[in-house]
Amino acid sequence: MKKVLIFIGPPGSGKGTQAKKIANRNNYAHISTGALLRARLANGDYPPDEAKILPGIREGHLVPNWLVYRLVFLEIEKQMQDKQGVVLDGAIRSLDQAKVFQEYFTANKLIKEIRVVYISLPDEESYNRLTKRRVCLSCRANIPYLPSTKDLKSCPHCKGELIRRQDDTEEVIKERIKNQGAIALGPIVEYYKDLGVLKEVVGNCSIEEVEKSVFEAIN
Repeated sequence: MKKVLIFIGPPGSGKGTQAKKIANRNNYAHISTGALLRARLANGDYPPDEAKILPGIREGHLVPNWLVYRLVFLEIEKQMQDKQGVVLDGAIRSLDQAKVFQEYFTANKLIKEIRVVYISLPDEESYNRLTKRRVCLSCRANIPYLPSTKDLKSCPHCKGELIRRQDDTEEVIKERIKNQGAIALGPIVEYYKDLGVLKEVVGNCSIEEVEKSVFEAIN
């Protein structure tokens, strides 16, 4: 298995869920750009050049490329010291970012250790899932909207209360899909296809079926 697994997919495609499963099973670090940004924002201890940028993530706005590189590259270097590899979740959201990441991997002798997993999902299904998903108030686990989860009254992990995520308003969701949905990801998908490192997994099915396809894609 490659040391660098890059998960891309529209919001609600389940890439975060699958990335965590792979990381936990293989002693890989799960690096989520969204989690890094939210932690930075919640902590409040960030440089002045980030002060006017970070609050915008609450409205679904993308952050500048330089901030993504700053956070993710440092986290990769930190985690590679102790882990077998890294799983990048939502780190690459534009063609320019993909190219800079390739330069980074080349400079750090990781260029032959890359596998990109694209979990595809139509934008309409993405919207449907995001407007109905929930999060656990206690353990913060994301509970996707699926036939197997739609009737849950409490968190399946810790029995905590399930609530709608604060940033899952219709306006924010539409903005996220515009910036990160299937259409927006098209150039990135084609770029990685041309490099011969991409495997596509259909995300419009059960978590278990997606998990099986992801396992086959990375092995």
